[in-house]
Amino acid sequence: KGPNKKKIRQALSQASRFYHYYLLHSEEGRDALNYLYSRGICLEFIKKFRLGLAPSKMGMMEKVLSQMGFEQEFLELGGLLKRSQKTGRLNDFFTDRILFPILDPTGLAIGFSSRKFKESTFGGKYVNSPETPVFKKSRVLFGLHAARREIAKQRKVLIVEGQIDALRLNFSGFPLAVATQGT
Repeated sequence: KGPNKKKIRQALSQASRFYHYYLLHSEEGRDALNYLYSRGICLEFIKKFRLGLAPSKMGMMEKVLSQMGFEQEFLELGGLLKRSQKTGRLNDFFTDRILFPILDPTGLAIGFSSRKFKESTFGGKYVNSPETPVFKKSRVLFGLHAARREIAKQRKVLIVEGQIDALRLNFSGFPLAVATQGT
């Protein structure tokens, strides 16, 4: 019963592909890439962990996914769109932010953690996907998809606070690092 979780996961996975492509192949992505490079994050790292960029122009992600046949209902249920309290319209949840896909243990996108890279971007430094039928932040360890085999093999885990910390440790030869999704 309830919403079709398969369709929600498909929409989130396609959004992850869109954001990753946008980071690597758009004019706007150059600024975000330069920010990531200045923080010591290389292109290999960006590709391995499928980092992305939400466009600053409202509605681009929705337009692309709608053209692919995804209904607004599943984009909203997946936390990709939010309803404006003032107008009642649906808008992109993420804009003008670098995105870190939150993946389930099998590697499918179930949400996003985002970071602003410009001071002019509205909102807090970090914004995470809202709770959805497929994403419960208190039940997910960020990076588990990349670390689960090594954790099982070594029967230990390294838990850190931030997503970038977990990914950097994994990338640097500590493949059993995961991060919490906040307190």
